[in-house]
Amino acid sequence: MNANLKPRIDVAVAVVFNPAGQVLWGCRPEGKPYAGYWEFPGGKVEPDETVWQALVRELKEELDITATEGGPWFRIEHDYEHANVRLHLYRVWAFEGTPKPLEQQAFMWSSLVGNPGLFPILPATEPLLPKLAQPALMALSNYEAGFDACANRLEQALRRMESRVYVQFREKNLKGEALLRAFEHCNALCQKTGQAMLLNSSTWLHLQGHLEELPCPLHLTEAHLLSGQFKELLCVGASVHNTSSLAVAFERGLDYAVLGAVKETASHPERAAIGWKKFHDMALEARLPVYAIGGLGNADLHEARLHGAHGVAMLSRFRA
Repeated sequence: MNANLKPRIDVAVAVVFNPAGQVLWGCRPEGKPYAGYWEFPGGKVEPDETVWQALVRELKEELDITATEGGPWFRIEHDYEHANVRLHLYRVWAFEGTPKPLEQQAFMWSSLVGNPGLFPILPATEPLLPKLAQPALMALSNYEAGFDACANRLEQALRRMESRVYVQFREKNLKGEALLRAFEHCNALCQKTGQAMLLNSSTWLHLQGHLEELPCPLHLTEAHLLSGQFKELLCVGASVHNTSSLAVAFERGLDYAVLGAVKETASHPERAAIGWKKFHDMALEARLPVYAIGGLGNADLHEARLHGAHGVAMLSRFRA
């Protein structure tokens, strides 16, 4: 069927978390398209419903649970043979009741991290899993403000951290041996604690003369994203400040974007804060997970998720 002639269907998708951090999967029952495929629960948004209302209704009808708290994640489109489907992903972290298979479907709890052990997974869902499983926290290095202070802060936080974290090595003002020393410390610390290290693309330009090859994935500056640089290297995310840059990040196939500044910051006093409402509006259009940045810390994660953030990125306020 011609894509332009297919109906557009809006679908609410619930990624329901239990206290152990596992997510709820359902297996599509016989009689439905893609019967036997595993998916996140949810269903069609009716004309008189908001996405959240549809999600609450579907969870009650399918599994007899009532979603009580959650927030938007992001939305994507998938072209099936029968329709063009726009998936509105919501994270649900609080619900009442115990799941029951009201439609005689199988269901199970499984981790998002690694292989969930389910097969087959709905075509629109499977490519999303690595993006959804990314850490909720991103710490930015700041060795240039004082090597010992940054080293101690990162060491204490990462050694106490029970969850996964992205550590972005970003040093705007260090050069030469001072930059190499900071990188080697951060890299060794990430390896020792099992955390994923990212390298800021601007910092890489100053570091590449000291290294034989790219040591970890790149995080692109907005300028490098828009100029199309580093396409020959592994780039996983980018910093952005508007919806047009978010669109470029999606088209380039990145795993995430970092959007801000949500609040005013001492590191960028010239940049006006966008606030949570504008962040929310832009994140919903992003089509990929978005980290909030700008005057935020670990304690802001809940607020960020209510406004559509995948997680928070932070400079000086990162703590275990």
